[in-house]
Amino acid sequence: CNKVITKKRDKAMPYVERVLREAAIQSKLFGTDRPVRQLHWGGGTPTFLPKDVMQHLMAGYGELFNLQTGRDRDYSVEIDPREVDPDTLPTLWELGFNRISLGVQDVNPQVQKAVNRIQPRDMTETVLNEARHIGFRSINLDLIYGLPYQTPESFAETLEVVLEMSPDRLSVFSYA
Repeated sequence: CNKVITKKRDKAMPYVERVLREAAIQSKLFGTDRPVRQLHWGGGTPTFLPKDVMQHLMAGYGELFNLQTGRDRDYSVEIDPREVDPDTLPTLWELGFNRISLGVQDVNPQVQKAVNRIQPRDMTETVLNEARHIGFRSINLDLIYGLPYQTPESFAETLEVVLEMSPDRLSVFSYA
């Protein structure tokens, strides 16, 4: 697993160019006649990438692979709601994504502060509601249990709050 950790968005394009070089090598194993119906952008916060870089990456994939555009495709992307601006979800939709996964982790402010991930409930709900309005067909919320200051009771409260948001899917991970 290769990682680049930075807050400098100008580092994104050189990284994406390397990703596309690797994809070009891998694409030779598949050929353009094989349809790609499932695609996932993950690894934390791919929406950290600026809009033009996301467009460049998807265009590069489109040149290398037979990306499907039909309704039966499953193109998903992980989103940190704190990184969403007014263009993020429309851009992802235009790029062909139809499923999103929002990193929530926990809704308890004490837990959020302990893990340096302050994210008010209304921020998550705003992103979720906008995604529904745009037409994303599946919205997942990621939770993590075992975080500092979590208790069974506080995590149960987080579950109640999250279930009120009615996500299509809920993923729960252990803090490791």
